[in-house]
Amino acid sequence: MNPRVRIACLAADAARWGTTRLLHRGGGNAPGAVALRLAPNLIGELGGALERSVVITGTNGKTTTTGLAADALAAGAGSVVCNRAGNNMESGIASALVESRGAGAHVGCFECDELYTVRVLPALRPRALVLLNLFRDQLDRYGEIDHTQDVIAEALRRSPQTALAYNADDPLCASIAARVDNPGVPFGIDEPTGQEADRISDSRFCAKCNAPLDYAYVHYGQLGKYRCPACGWERPELAFAAVNVTLTCGGYEFDVEDRRGENYVRHHVTTRYSGLYMVYNVMAALVACLLGGGDADDFQGALDVYEPASGRGKTYRLDSGHSVVSNLAKNPTGFNRMVQQMRAEDGRYVALFLNDNDADGHDVSWIWDIDLERLRDLTDLRCVCVGGTRREDMAVRVKYAELGCPIELVDGVEDALRFVAAGERLHVIANYTAFPPVVAELERLCKLGTVPNSHTPPAAPPKGAAPSPMALERPLRIVHLYPDALNLYGDGGNIASLSKRCSWRGIPCRVDQVLMGQELDLTDADIVLLGGGADRDQLAVCRELQAQREKVEAYVEEGGVLLAICGGYQLLGHYYMMGGERVEGLHVLDIETTAGTTRLIGNVAIESPVCDTPIVGFENHAGRTVLGAGEKPLGRAMIHGTGNNGEDGGEGVLHDGVVGTYLHGPILPKNPGVTDWLIERALRRRGEKVDLAPLDDSLELLAHDVAMRIATGR
Repeated sequence: MNPRVRIACLAADAARWGTTRLLHRGGGNAPGAVALRLAPNLIGELGGALERSVVITGTNGKTTTTGLAADALAAGAGSVVCNRAGNNMESGIASALVESRGAGAHVGCFECDELYTVRVLPALRPRALVLLNLFRDQLDRYGEIDHTQDVIAEALRRSPQTALAYNADDPLCASIAARVDNPGVPFGIDEPTGQEADRISDSRFCAKCNAPLDYAYVHYGQLGKYRCPACGWERPELAFAAVNVTLTCGGYEFDVEDRRGENYVRHHVTTRYSGLYMVYNVMAALVACLLGGGDADDFQGALDVYEPASGRGKTYRLDSGHSVVSNLAKNPTGFNRMVQQMRAEDGRYVALFLNDNDADGHDVSWIWDIDLERLRDLTDLRCVCVGGTRREDMAVRVKYAELGCPIELVDGVEDALRFVAAGERLHVIANYTAFPPVVAELERLCKLGTVPNSHTPPAAPPKGAAPSPMALERPLRIVHLYPDALNLYGDGGNIASLSKRCSWRGIPCRVDQVLMGQELDLTDADIVLLGGGADRDQLAVCRELQAQREKVEAYVEEGGVLLAICGGYQLLGHYYMMGGERVEGLHVLDIETTAGTTRLIGNVAIESPVCDTPIVGFENHAGRTVLGAGEKPLGRAMIHGTGNNGEDGGEGVLHDGVVGTYLHGPILPKNPGVTDWLIERALRRRGEKVDLAPLDDSLELLAHDVAMRIATGR
């Protein structure tokens, strides 16, 4: 060990002592951050002393998979260096290496944040990088998934001897493997499981030619068996394959076939964990163990005694007779897995905690991509409690799911338990920074011995008189353009807001989706939604619409009502920039979008003639949009440096019946005045004399006020 690294280690020891003994906090990242400041090459120096190591990354499941793989490796190798607490940035890995020096460890097993792989892999040079999955997550921090893919690919190029073990069921992971020369070890579930998802979340297009992918089956998210009908790109042949996947009363059991040699080697695995995502996590941990030099014979024993870290998936039993299941979910796919688990148990009470701190991402649009509507299948759902810094947004999301039970805003788990009858189970699902306080509160309640709050039955949702149906010649037709491609910012929430606010007033309406490859018919459209998407998806939609631009142009010229969000807004103009490439738009509006050197990211509020209250939302765009002389903005930004380009103070465009905007969140649920403007405008276009009946917007206005306070600091 060189002197500089030795000094850095001593400084890290002092930092750990101070944070644990004086501040009474976990060591976490602080010791590693101190050490790296003094010795930037510390990971390479200390990691180089290990005989072998593996790194695990991906959106969901990193901590569980890393802990399980480390336990399996330790069964054969003894001491293993591992950042088990989930401190997965460069400093957290450095902390683990510093703390374990001198312990005689020869093996490392590290969890790594996706964006830090480019710093960790070249320094550590592990045997393998295990890539679990890539889902949309914290768009204001990570950016679009394309950016995360680029970072991981670059990390592998800088560590060419590192094998890439990747979830081949995820086309986003497989496309990274296709871009690099590192040895590839694809794994996946090689059969349908009978639990196929009914929609694909984050990847629909071929990594080679950008054509829509065909799926033989989808397990969840975009994970499944896929093939491109245009160029033939498909899921790679699996080196490790899960087969005979069976759901038992205690969890899952399945076989993992090692297909790397001429003769398959089969490893039988039994788990006590439910949820198909755990099949992937367990299989990935076994692959990590084998690539890290471990023995498959040690794996089942490690799995039998493994406990997920930090209270994840744990059941707390309280003296009051309540039981509470705590689950972490930080993006739509994670939440949907927890929803599926609650459905499997036919739960009655659920508490959803949503924070928007830095580590969570400040944009909460993603909650509209959670399939909360699936909770309608529960036999007797009695109450949904919502908590966290953005509980009001979650309350609105639950309201529009129409679950038929009370919604209660709560300050924590103990507060939620007031609405849970004795002897009943509460399912708690919390996102990233909301989860540790949940666990801490549950541990406190267990030590306390009793829950001091008595049972308060939740208030029944108000039942107003059914509205008299409006007499229309035909239902209001809402057309959602390409939701299979443009779904990046929770645009399903905009559709829900339009359709629910119609139905709650007795206005007949129907929602028609136009998917990629389908003919566009706007002849009797009343409201059209064009959402936002990732660059690749947006380009595919642009090409699709360019062949039918006359239909869009005619609809707009005839006063058609259209809401265009982010990428959809840009598409209506003359052109936009994708990297250094100029992409021709539809030339429907006189706007141009150039590329900025930075992204405009944050909560925004604008004053607009569309409604009496300011419009609130979240922006996240690099494009700089300038309106032509004949166009007017949707509104004036109340915060300097936000809006179309951060300079002229305008946000969006208001062109007759067209609303184009960079604001998501999504925009309509928190801004009912904008929704009603669109509905009213569409009805008047059809010659209807409209005076929309008022609705109970108390939850929507609470969410609006929170967003307004965050945006303006008031």
